[in-house]
Amino acid sequence: MAEDNGPQLIVESMKEAGVSFVTSLPDANLQKLLALVDADPELTHVTLAREEEGVGICAGAYMGGLMPAVIMQNGGFLNSCNALTTTALNFNIPILLLIYYAGDLGDEGFSMLGSVTEPVLRGLGIRYRVLRSQHEIRATIKGATTLAIDSRRPVALLLTKDVLGMRNEKI
Repeated sequence: MAEDNGPQLIVESMKEAGVSFVTSLPDANLQKLLALVDADPELTHVTLAREEEGVGICAGAYMGGLMPAVIMQNGGFLNSCNALTTTALNFNIPILLLIYYAGDLGDEGFSMLGSVTEPVLRGLGIRYRVLRSQHEIRATIKGATTLAIDSRRPVALLLTKDVLGMRNEKI
């Protein structure tokens, strides 16, 4: 499997799992993934000014019969904690959270951000998995989406540079 297939596999896997509505904020680290989402006619893509807006917009999409996802960086996830708590968790809204894991093992920069991401997810009671291999993408996105729908709660996948095919890239 080529190292740059990660973003394409993520988009294909989301659609296979039933995700049809995606919100995101423009981000240099996620540009390949977001360009694919935006270009896909099977996905409704709403661009945000702030990540927490995506939680409310996704709640509306879910109530309208769609399975939503938010694509964001972990800094945006931390900004979204109030919206996740007062909306998605409080009203049992399943959302697939695809979070770029800045400050992960082996990364240079954002080490503090990386060190608080998983503890905050645990503190909110949001189940999550760190995706470290492109070989895990399909099964993990399918499993996370199934869990989100069944539990009626957000489920997070932390996307590493290896999964996004950018371990050696400089942004």
